[in-house]
Amino acid sequence: MLSIKLMVGQLLAGLAIGVQAMPAMAELSPPEINSIARQTTVLIAPGLTPELRRDLEENRNNPLENRQVWNPGSGAIVAREGNKYYVLTVAHNFFQRYLDTPEFWQNSGGTPFYGIRTWDGEVHKVEGVNDGRGCPLRGIAEVRSLIRFGCRDRFVPDTETVDRNDGQDNVKGIDLAIISFTSPKDYAVASLGDASTVKIGDRVYISGWPDPELEQAQAGQSVRPVSRRQRRLAWGSVGAKLSPDASNQGYSIFYTDCTRAGMSGGPVFDKDGRLVGNHGLGSSNKQSCGSEGSANSFMESRERPDAPGQMPDANSLRQRFSGSQQVNQALDLTQQSRLRLPFNLQMPTAELINRGLAGQAVQVPFGSSGRLEFDIAADRTSGAFDDPSDVIPDIYKEYSSFSGLGSRVRDVPSGGCGTILLGEPCP
Repeated sequence: MLSIKLMVGQLLAGLAIGVQAMPAMAELSPPEINSIARQTTVLIAPGLTPELRRDLEENRNNPLENRQVWNPGSGAIVAREGNKYYVLTVAHNFFQRYLDTPEFWQNSGGTPFYGIRTWDGEVHKVEGVNDGRGCPLRGIAEVRSLIRFGCRDRFVPDTETVDRNDGQDNVKGIDLAIISFTSPKDYAVASLGDASTVKIGDRVYISGWPDPELEQAQAGQSVRPVSRRQRRLAWGSVGAKLSPDASNQGYSIFYTDCTRAGMSGGPVFDKDGRLVGNHGLGSSNKQSCGSEGSANSFMESRERPDAPGQMPDANSLRQRFSGSQQVNQALDLTQQSRLRLPFNLQMPTAELINRGLAGQAVQVPFGSSGRLEFDIAADRTSGAFDDPSDVIPDIYKEYSSFSGLGSRVRDVPSGGCGTILLGEPCP
């Protein structure tokens, strides 16, 4: 498979095969970017079996257990082959504990399955997600329901020894994965861009499904169930770039933004609405959402990592910025693994954009400044839009019922007020 530079070059050369090069396009507006994001962003999570729900509730009631819990992630549809769709996301959305623990999947013969929720509200069941490669990964990636280039588990610090009781949560390898689902429906496929053309100071847009419960846990709060979810489009300026490398898990584009926990794996779009990366890192030290100042304020400072005598360092960048994988790395990995996927290299069409604009709201919350129109002021480095057209009323219900599990959920004893098992309200 060709690198994206060669692929795009051949596409635009087109005359050799009778295709005219595409004319230059004006920068897309935020509502147009959001239109593309609405249609191509998906939510990814394991199916909520009764056993998995019980484990989740036990972990909520015993925070000292220090085990992974059910936290959905995001992704983007990047290829289609017949009725099969391929979603590019991050590998850390797939906990190894869920993939190799048969006790969680008793009603499916010990075989794990995930659900991919598309923009029409349908949750598509994905079976065969356990690739048998373990963590750290063994062997090479093969074409199957889940293709991982990295993995997530709990490890003894600075080793590759798994310890799910006392180990630290970590990713080994490149934090990228591709998961596929099958549907006869016609879903939009994101256009792939070239991450090498993204420059420092450029604005990028990040789409994904925030997880309020994960935010509670990260803030050290007592975790209470939040069944309602809403997709967010965030934007910010690129502050630094690195060459992707396994030592930094492949993260190479760093930006100020208004992303939230749970948006990992969601698409990162350039100004033309093309996917150039997948979000996966957040930073509690980054510039506050919607704050004023130069888009390049960090990179213009003497403390910037590429100042004279200094080299960019992934660890320092993680402290100041959010970060993403880059699509070029994903294409290189698929090429190395001899995975031939029909990626979309065409520019987003007017038909696609207009389809997603239908019924789209025009108001956007912008930090502490209140509710403004979808407008990005020059003196603000970042902002966000929580799309009222993209809402999941009850994520637990959707992920318990899409696989026919709804009738069995109530067999699990309720933990009482505030638990997810029966949704009992708290006074």
